[in-house]
Amino acid sequence: MTEEGYPPRQPHHRGRSGPRPSARPVGRSRQHEPRRTGWQVIDAFDDGSDPETDLPPWAGSVGVAPLRPVRRPPRVPVPEPRGPEQSGAAEPGLEELDSQPWADQDRPEPTRRRPGRSRAAAARRRRSKRRLLTWGSAAVIVVVIVGGVLFLTRSPAHKSRFVTTLQKGEFRAVPDACKVYGAAALRTLMNGTPKMIQPQQGQVQSECSYTVDAKPTLRVVNINLQAMQANLVAVGNGSATANARYTIARQRELLAKPPKRTPLPPATITAVPGFADQAFSAVQTFRAKGAAAATDLVTVVARYRNVLITVSFEGQNGGGFGPVSVVGLRSGALNVVRAALARLKAEPTV
Repeated sequence: MTEEGYPPRQPHHRGRSGPRPSARPVGRSRQHEPRRTGWQVIDAFDDGSDPETDLPPWAGSVGVAPLRPVRRPPRVPVPEPRGPEQSGAAEPGLEELDSQPWADQDRPEPTRRRPGRSRAAAARRRRSKRRLLTWGSAAVIVVVIVGGVLFLTRSPAHKSRFVTTLQKGEFRAVPDACKVYGAAALRTLMNGTPKMIQPQQGQVQSECSYTVDAKPTLRVVNINLQAMQANLVAVGNGSATANARYTIARQRELLAKPPKRTPLPPATITAVPGFADQAFSAVQTFRAKGAAAATDLVTVVARYRNVLITVSFEGQNGGGFGPVSVVGLRSGALNVVRAALARLKAEPTV
């Protein structure tokens, strides 16, 4: 604090007392001093001046203290945690804190985990891992046990009673129908050298026809072999064998009772026991109105597993042809069926 009164006189101000300034240098223009008015003309060393008049706005009754810049109090950063090895280190003084930049003081210090807490957290993590491993293993074991029990105690899946594929012992293919009966035996049966026609030859079905048309002989032999396949339309479980049973029963029904508006007469059906799995013979006689000739037709159908063998033997009596008997035709058809059956049994099965 300063004493009461006016501010000290500046060295460049000229008052009423004191040494006068030296003469101005020659050659320079005289500079006029700024005009002083009011309180500026009062000299601090003038005894006749009134100290109470024309005071400057900043002057007080007790003097003026020099202005200092407002200084913010220093921000003390949070001291870092110290371990046992750092306990003897000196604490930073206020001088060191004041010398730090304000930007660094304003920035919050990162919190660091104490060593004791880190060890406790690591121990908790280890315990959590052990619990997770224990309960996870227990859950896996429970799931495996439950799955095994369900697998062992479950009821078997419902098996369909229908068969859609060939079963063991059934035939996938049939032999060639034109090769099941020898040529010499065929000439004897036909009473001449026959002409051969093969309308169909395949893996599951084969057909062959022989004809002798020379007076006095008119005879026709037709051989058909067919491996039936699984079919759900057939009565039974739909297997190939069931389909063969259904087909032979249907053929017997059509021979015994032909459809209406057909020229086929009803056949006389006779079972052939001990012949393959199933067998029967059918005899039909065709006579034209007003004609003396008659044609006898004998059909023998046999089933072996899923294969049907059908042999028809036809002969004409009258009109210059004959004689031929139904007994001879039936015997010849049975011989051909036996030969075809023997050839079929030599074929591989499923």
